[in-house]
Amino acid sequence: MSPERRLTAILCADVVGYSRLVGRDETGTLARLDQARDILRTVTEGQGGRVFNLAGDGLLAEFPSALAAVQAAVFAQDRLGVWASDQLEDDRMLLRIGVNLGDVVVNGGDLLGDGVNVAARLQTLAQPGGICLSGAVYDQVRGRIEIGFADLGPQAMKNMADPVRVYALRIGPDADRVGAMAPPVAAGSFSGRQIFDRLRRRFLGALVILAVLLVINLMTNPYDLWVQWPALGLGIAVLLPVIRHLLWGRPLDAGSK
Repeated sequence: MSPERRLTAILCADVVGYSRLVGRDETGTLARLDQARDILRTVTEGQGGRVFNLAGDGLLAEFPSALAAVQAAVFAQDRLGVWASDQLEDDRMLLRIGVNLGDVVVNGGDLLGDGVNVAARLQTLAQPGGICLSGAVYDQVRGRIEIGFADLGPQAMKNMADPVRVYALRIGPDADRVGAMAPPVAAGSFSGRQIFDRLRRRFLGALVILAVLLVINLMTNPYDLWVQWPALGLGIAVLLPVIRHLLWGRPLDAGSK
């Protein structure tokens, strides 16, 4: 008999620095973990979800839709942030959350499979108090929640054949750092705005040179305009690097790194 499978949205939450917290105060940490899980469970049920695993210091929940899972993640981090604000800084309990939409295998009340594994990997990429989504979730919720995203690009995941595109929500105490998590632009790769700005600077520089040459031409031989030939060369010099970049991906500036 084939196992039951289904497509579902999975939320994985995990405590940041749990071993350190236990080492400092085991009893207090366990009590705060129960409180954090109560917050997560309440928010999960409020969005129509179900907690199906409490292994270790984490929590796994499933939701009827990707939007419900992301809304639960946002509400949970908001409430957990308020809850943790009264705790001493060294004992403060923050969580990371990952949300994925994927195929799972039903095993009694538990869920298994890559859909769950990806959610677990995603939470490790989130900032403390933050949330990371898979590309599948992002496609379902973009334009439907009023929160900014940072595209972290394709990320290799342990025991996964293909990278998973990851997006971080701009929330939490380190929201201003979320954009810095995005992968750097490869050398020689520029946006349309960057190309326009560089082309404009080159054009203005060529205009200055051309104006100087025109003044020299008019002062030395006003009846024989030779300045058009240097102007043609300057035009080629301005446009050629841009054409090479667009066609072959060459850097716009010679010697750029």
